[in-house]
Amino acid sequence: MKNITKDIFLSTLQCPVLGWNIRHNIDPTPLTISDKFRLETGIEIGKKATETYPEGILIEDLNTTTAVKKTEKLLNDPDTKAIFEGAFLYKSFVTRADILLRNKSGWNMIEVKSSINDREEYIHDMAYTTMIMELSGLNVSHISLMHLSENFHNGMETKDLFVEIDHTEEVHKQVEEFKPLLEKIQEITDSPVKPEADLIFTCRKCYLLKKCTGKDIKNHIFDLPRLSQSKFDKLKALGITSIENIPDNFPLTDTQLRIAKCVKTQKPFIGERLKIELENINFPAFYLDFETVMTAIPLYQNITPYETIPTQFSIHKTSSPVCIINHSEYLADPQKDCRRELAEALIKALEDKGSIVTYTDYEEGVIKELIELYPELSEELNYIIERLVDLEKIIRENYYHPDFHGRTSLKITLPVLVPEMTYEGMGIADGETASTYFALMALGKYTDEEAEKIKKNLLIYCKQDTLAMVEIHKKLLKISEENQSHPEIL
Repeated sequence: MKNITKDIFLSTLQCPVLGWNIRHNIDPTPLTISDKFRLETGIEIGKKATETYPEGILIEDLNTTTAVKKTEKLLNDPDTKAIFEGAFLYKSFVTRADILLRNKSGWNMIEVKSSINDREEYIHDMAYTTMIMELSGLNVSHISLMHLSENFHNGMETKDLFVEIDHTEEVHKQVEEFKPLLEKIQEITDSPVKPEADLIFTCRKCYLLKKCTGKDIKNHIFDLPRLSQSKFDKLKALGITSIENIPDNFPLTDTQLRIAKCVKTQKPFIGERLKIELENINFPAFYLDFETVMTAIPLYQNITPYETIPTQFSIHKTSSPVCIINHSEYLADPQKDCRRELAEALIKALEDKGSIVTYTDYEEGVIKELIELYPELSEELNYIIERLVDLEKIIRENYYHPDFHGRTSLKITLPVLVPEMTYEGMGIADGETASTYFALMALGKYTDEEAEKIKKNLLIYCKQDTLAMVEIHKKLLKISEENQSHPEIL
């Protein structure tokens, strides 16, 4: 049986079943290309963090026993000033410290994160590592978090990539809260029998929900958007896990009530303003979708960590919802920052009249960032913003289908409204994958032949998004016309 790692410990705190599953390697989720890229980025950032301490020694051994012995040897050597990836084992609990720095009274521990923000969850990460080190006999006198600086630009020194924050007091307080839980977590994760599953509020974000406490529940109460802890507790006390069983007099928000009614009647909600909102779209109409990239380590000069860089767009132009006039598209050269070129191509493609239909307000945010970057294009870009129409907002406020399960994203509404249109079998089928492939091309990870194939897949994917918007608009108009005389108004 493998050792109990930080992930297993913290997962068990959330849910005994989740922690047990991770330790026993049950239902492992395959890594996507985006997952792998994040892992590689984390490793790269860790390496850059260690560059700020050139005197440090890296423990490269993957074998826990060997790594622990090497760490102990270095800790006992007064000439060792810094240790990277030091390994510690207490009973069956194992951890590695990103950076350890010797001081007069003991050691400083630095946790490195690839975020630009300090987060409460990092206290838990640091507390686990500190706890295992201290139980192993190490005196940890100072604990800090090192995360990325939002002010870093390529060309600056490596030390400028990071910001360090002292969390000694908060971490030591958390350590004292963790210590009494060690024996219980050991008992749970060592057991050959999986713990009994109990529906808790944390389940709402668990990838195992449909295989665990949510098994065989078609319309889970977690499908209700913004379900609060207090409402969840009341429903659980009533033994209710399905929306169908929620009493009619149970207090819900208007949106939650709408969803509950649709589920119980198995009929869609069609608001009286659906047709009006759709007919307010002026033709010719342009259906716009951006793809963007944002990386921890900037890809280009004058870019900060996680700055959003638009890399491509797709535009379907229609003279009516049933008549597509043409399609235009743009894909940036991955080897350089093409935002100015993209902005100019966007202005030209969207012409000077007609509504611009997007799905969510994400495109508006991207355009606003382009305005800040290129104020000389502000008049044209602001005019684009004035013409924007958010199709998802229209759906969210005026239409709901029981099969939406509380969500209205494009990938949710399309298979319900236009089931014949699918992303199945596409080389790239989601925005995160598209962003990852572009980043990898920018980093020179592919041959010219491979890059050309990826570019084609990127264009096909983005084109599919805007075509999907056209088809959804068309279907919603048909629905609104068919129900105009008897709208289902909540």
